[in-house]
Amino acid sequence: MCRFLLYKSNSPILLADLLTRPAHSIIMQSFNCKLRIDLRRPMNGDGFGIGWYDDEPRTPGCLFTSTLPAWSNLNLQRLAEKIKSALVFAHVRATTGETATSESNCHPWQFGNLMWMHNGNIGGFELIKRKLQNALSEEIYLSIQGTTDSEHAFALFLNMLDQESGGGLSTRGSLRKRTDFS
Repeated sequence: MCRFLLYKSNSPILLADLLTRPAHSIIMQSFNCKLRIDLRRPMNGDGFGIGWYDDEPRTPGCLFTSTLPAWSNLNLQRLAEKIKSALVFAHVRATTGETATSESNCHPWQFGNLMWMHNGNIGGFELIKRKLQNALSEEIYLSIQGTTDSEHAFALFLNMLDQESGGGLSTRGSLRKRTDFS
């Protein structure tokens, strides 16, 4: 099962202080976790992703994903030593089901200024996938790039948000009202 971290604060923190330096960081847990529940998957080595927002309010954040294991990605280490943020998403992946190891299947995902991560799997997803896809608006359906149940859950969330706003998810005012959690 995947592992993720979400950090939100009033002051920015260096990503390395969350991701790489702590003794029990998410990177360390990805290959050396003594508390692993699912012993069938001893490591989270099927890719990773980080997402962060800068200081500009309500602007899209930035994503960095890779299919390499997080513990061996030199670019992740370099970026973590330079980037500061007060809102950080981090995810290390252990595939579930029959999903491919690809960047499009690495969390987090982004739509506008929203990011999403999910841990676990949706039981029976293969039985509801087609019906779920058929229920999505064209714009949201076309935004799906990967094959995971997690990204489809994000699409369903976006679709419900869009329906609640009367089809105005992509309009700035409607999205702002729905995503202003401050």
